[in-house]
Amino acid sequence: MSEIQANTIGKDFTLPELIKFVAPPVLTRLLVSFLSTLDDSLFVSRYCGPNALAAFTVALPWFMFVDAIGMLVGATATICSIKMGEKKNEEAKSDFTTMVLVTFGIGLIFTLAITFFLDQILMILGETLALIPYAKSYMTISKFYEPMILASYIFGSFYVIAGKSKWSMYSSALNTFCQFFFDWLFIVKLNTGIVGAAYANLIGSSCTTLLAIFFYSNQSREICFTRPDSPVYPLLKKVVRYGRVQFITSVAVAVSSYVNNRVHLAIGGESVVAAYTIVSNVTFMFMMSEFGLIGSLSPIAAYAFGEKNAKKFSRICKQSVLLVESLSIIIICLIFVGRNAILFLYLAENSEPFIRQLASKGLMIYPLSLLFFGFNILVQDFSNVVGRHKVSTFLSIMENIVIQISLCLILPRIFGIDGIWFVFLSSEILTFFLSSYFVYTNKDVYGYGRDGIATFVES
Repeated sequence: MSEIQANTIGKDFTLPELIKFVAPPVLTRLLVSFLSTLDDSLFVSRYCGPNALAAFTVALPWFMFVDAIGMLVGATATICSIKMGEKKNEEAKSDFTTMVLVTFGIGLIFTLAITFFLDQILMILGETLALIPYAKSYMTISKFYEPMILASYIFGSFYVIAGKSKWSMYSSALNTFCQFFFDWLFIVKLNTGIVGAAYANLIGSSCTTLLAIFFYSNQSREICFTRPDSPVYPLLKKVVRYGRVQFITSVAVAVSSYVNNRVHLAIGGESVVAAYTIVSNVTFMFMMSEFGLIGSLSPIAAYAFGEKNAKKFSRICKQSVLLVESLSIIIICLIFVGRNAILFLYLAENSEPFIRQLASKGLMIYPLSLLFFGFNILVQDFSNVVGRHKVSTFLSIMENIVIQISLCLILPRIFGIDGIWFVFLSSEILTFFLSSYFVYTNKDVYGYGRDGIATFVES
């Protein structure tokens, strides 16, 4: 067995070994998301005021679009994993280095867009006259770290491929410490307002980028910087093919958020928007751990697929479903048990009782969607791994655009305010049936069925 098979994603994992391998990125995603949520609640909301937090919320679609680009370029990890499974390690290193440079270039385009068209961007986002000063202060600084935010999607995913998944935890811990410390310094001590949050993000992103450059400059790594000889256009086409599902999903989430806000304002005003924001933010916070898990499992599956190893691929598929569903159950239990603590964190003692009551009800319904969400995302991600990009794209579009937006327009009109909590849950259940159909009809193509047939293995 080669060194890469013994030590990294090529290993034939037992379930306990797999849990140990994926635990760092799962905990990292959860910790970072959790602390980011606390960051917003403790510093921006409590020390900058509700208008500052509202300004950031209205500007969120811009940052979600940047994240969507990050998800797209993050597909480089799957491409390189497959090449490593095919024993094309040098090509994988070249692709990695090329995409890091391309990603920084894309980030600079976002920086220039904010520099020259900030007023137009804020108008499109819907910032009001009361919110524009806050949004402009934040985005004037945030534009400088957007190239680093994009690059972090590549750097973070390749720590796992290099067999050093704990480094993703180190990187996130460094970023979180910087943001917390400098938020406290700038906002609380120096009273700089929301601009202090932007400076804290800039410092945190700079530190993690320097850490990544240090890590990938080590030529002894399975993945490291090398001469970027990969042709850019063919590589970008492949990245788009493998990453378009994540991109579409992220863009669709931004569109859904916009539609949700309009519907919520129409049926209940700002109180409903506030309650929904609390519930969806908490659920998304825990949801990030599922993305961390699936993002760690995907390169392992890609390597097995690149090897054309039917037994290994079947095993990782079954292990992945077990881990994702187990994590979903744990998350739901944590939200149910910690519901009162969550409300204490978000709502002051003198907050409107209606908001507290509505959010409490939502925390008992909305998170149940994770039982189906994790499986749906896993199927979409693994469909990409095996080259079924059209299936993955179809499932993503149906889930995030067709089904979810349709239900968002229908259920609240029928059931009123209570209907908003069932939109995401109903959407994920319907998508679950579509995903299950694809899994069943392809069981003898990829070898995870009872008969163990795998026609993708060349005889």
